[in-house]
Amino acid sequence: MAMITFSRQQHFAWQAILLAVIITNWQYLHWPILGLIAGIFWLAFNAKKIGDTWFDFVPGSLKNIFGFLSILFTFSLIYSLFYHFWLINIWTFLSSLAIVTITTEFSSWKKTINHYFLPNLDFSTWSLRKLPKIIIPLAILWTDLLMLWYVTKKASTGLIRSPWELLSYKFWILLSIASILLITWILQSQKSQKTLFLVSLHFFVISSIALLLYPLGFGYDQFLHQSALQVIKDTGTLKPHLFLYIGQYAWTLFLSDLWQISLVKINQYLVPVSFALLWPYTLYYGLKYGLKWSTKITLSSILISIIFGFNFAIMTTPQNLAFLLSAVFIFLLPLLQKNRRYLPFATFFSLALLTIHPLGGISSFILVLFLWWEKTKFSPLTKKIGNLGIYLSATISLPLFFALYQYLAQKSWTNIFSLHVPQITWPKLHWAQSYNFALDFAHNLGQNADLIFTIFFILSAYLIFKKHKYLFFTKHYLLLSFLALNYLIALLFISFSEQIDYQQNDYLLRIILLFKLSSIPLLLTTWFFAWRTSLKKPLLHPNKIFLITVSVIIILTSTYFSYPLYDRYKNSQSFNVTADDLETVVLIAESAGDESYIVLANQMLGAAAIDKYGFKHYYQNNFYYSMPVGNENIYQEFLSMIETKADKETATRAMDKAQVGRLYFVVPNYWHSAKSAITQAKENADSYFTVGKNTVFLYKR
Repeated sequence: MAMITFSRQQHFAWQAILLAVIITNWQYLHWPILGLIAGIFWLAFNAKKIGDTWFDFVPGSLKNIFGFLSILFTFSLIYSLFYHFWLINIWTFLSSLAIVTITTEFSSWKKTINHYFLPNLDFSTWSLRKLPKIIIPLAILWTDLLMLWYVTKKASTGLIRSPWELLSYKFWILLSIASILLITWILQSQKSQKTLFLVSLHFFVISSIALLLYPLGFGYDQFLHQSALQVIKDTGTLKPHLFLYIGQYAWTLFLSDLWQISLVKINQYLVPVSFALLWPYTLYYGLKYGLKWSTKITLSSILISIIFGFNFAIMTTPQNLAFLLSAVFIFLLPLLQKNRRYLPFATFFSLALLTIHPLGGISSFILVLFLWWEKTKFSPLTKKIGNLGIYLSATISLPLFFALYQYLAQKSWTNIFSLHVPQITWPKLHWAQSYNFALDFAHNLGQNADLIFTIFFILSAYLIFKKHKYLFFTKHYLLLSFLALNYLIALLFISFSEQIDYQQNDYLLRIILLFKLSSIPLLLTTWFFAWRTSLKKPLLHPNKIFLITVSVIIILTSTYFSYPLYDRYKNSQSFNVTADDLETVVLIAESAGDESYIVLANQMLGAAAIDKYGFKHYYQNNFYYSMPVGNENIYQEFLSMIETKADKETATRAMDKAQVGRLYFVVPNYWHSAKSAITQAKENADSYFTVGKNTVFLYKR
């Protein structure tokens, strides 16, 4: 098919028409279908033109991805500026539309760029005579779509302790078939772009299970951010003022206005869809064009790149988006460090990432500083001194961020900084044997993930140095070294004692996750050296059969362990908002009327309250439903009531903290001590009622 191109006047006309349709739909029609068509066309049209204009040196369709990311990063910066210096309002959306459109058209006109659209579109691929060649891709497509249908069919508004309680062996059979077909197609085909599309679809299927299975929402943090987004949409700001997250909120707010789809839906789909699109494509270009790997070994490497899970990609939060974008930055690093022309984009990338979440943005920004400093023309001595200064700053960057974050949350410096020597634990071998081969095998892999990571990390380093490939990975090892030092300094000198017990290690675990994500290109070199010669052998050769088997096992086990577990080996103690929870918060509000009250309940009931009423009430800067955050919170009273003794004295102590005269204590029947807590509370509560599987007790002064 011939390529499509337009004259300069036609470009202006298309932009004007698209803007007119988008603005009319945004202000008057509010049609999601029209919004999706016009919005996707506007994004694709401008992403393509930005790629042609500013990233003509970038290989293949990666320049279009750079164009698309540049648009999203522009939204992050514009919305952050409006938020911090004014309000997020209609002018924010209009300014974003105008800045992207005008900048794109002006730069294209100034550089006299000719744009060619749909250059690779070839309908002859789907002709009947070529049907035998597309049977496998069609089978992959059909199997993945069948999995999506099956998961949607199993969706529930009740308690879901683990997705695998609802999804039977049928799901695993479908996932196995689709994975076998996909790796087989990779080993047989030379069509990288079509294969990448199939990989992206497969990644979307495995990352959207929670999205489809939990129709009321998955996870606690997601409800917080959705309510924060709604407050910003309604009022233009948030009180107290946030210095984090706005970069991600910008994507959700803009796309909701552009497509006329609810904030909730956009927010739920944002990270799973971004993961499915960005992870395979950027890793492909980083390995193939940055490290010069062959197409087949690159594509097969993408499938096993999720070996240590993708739990950060199953739910949308700013932190999870930052983890994903940090991984994307690392995947692109072999390209970014090759050419000075990449540095402006890398800088733009890191600045936008800082607006989403500094924990991910800081490390990428430091790498950009190293890259810029490397390209300067100073004397060798000056460069060495500068490198040392940047590196020393890098080693304390994340501990300082943790300290500042806690200080802004009104923690004292003396409580933040304290020297403590932790007990060092090394990865231990776990061995499960319960005569269920599938579960035993999965847990013997999953529960030894840290040990497997350590072995592969050492093996990859050995191969890289033995094969003299160190120059490709100097920046990766630089990043890993200062991440390791950041972890050690934070472990020794930063105290998280004011966090609830099970959350005290969360911040340190985030550094570990960054370290693992940054190690992926290194670990994949082990795969590269192990299988690059086997790819030339026939499909039924034992080596290739073994490769297919290993790939499928990695996909299945990583999918299993990326979601909450409830089996004979592990209980993640992960609860979700249920229909009973939503009804409970409504009945509590009706029962209390105009009286002030607090609620002792688990976090998911608080999430249900936020979903229904937003951030409605506070006492001493704490939410009126018990939450394990803030000073003088009432979550400890909830734990005491449900775990130790449900007595009037504990309820009164909580009411004294909040200075209210009414307290509701909610016991879900799935809690391990629910039976004794209900029996005790019935003896001293003023009254009680049941809502489905929740029992609600009322205490008054």
